Amino acid sequence: MAETSKLLRVLPEVFQVAADTSPPMQALLAVAEDMHAPVRQVLDVIHTVPDPRRAPASLIPFLSRWVDLDWLTLPGPESSRSGSIPVARQRDLIAAAAQLSARRGTVDGLTRFLHLATGVPGFDVESVPGTFHIKVLVPAAAADQLELVGRIVKGVKPAHVTDELMVRPAGGPDE
Repeated sequence: MAETSKLLRVLPEVFQVAADTSPPMQALLAVAEDMHAPVRQVLDVIHTVPDPRRAPASLIPFLSRWVDLDWLTLPGPESSRSGSIPVARQRDLIAAAAQLSARRGTVDGLTRFLHLATGVPGFDVESVPGTFHIKVLVPAAAADQLELVGRIVKGVKPAHVTDELMVRPAGGPDE
């Protein structure tokens, strides 16, 4: 018992010596170890909490709130089941949140965001300077996620810019 106790190693030497020969001290250590076990289990994995790749799925909504993605990942009154994002893609979005935030409002940032959220590459954004209008060209593979694409475009583009979504026909140049 005395050699296996993690608690015993942090106690003063007098307790360590007494634990070798004292049954009451051994019993007290066993009870203390049992009481600390649940806390130790949590502390042993605490480093996984802020990591979106390793955090339990139940913490993903919490992490999305930390990085201001809850507007997209949490169910809202205007979103239907088809507009929800799978947990694996939510993890990708949370992991890339700093870069996405730094590029928010740019064509590059919007295409990267759409790719991560839908899992489909090949989005293009056409923007004519001075028109304050963008046209988002959606790959045919993401046509079933138009509601999600629309929510992302509305949430990421600058407020003064109007938008238009257009699905590319299947078999186009980027398909």
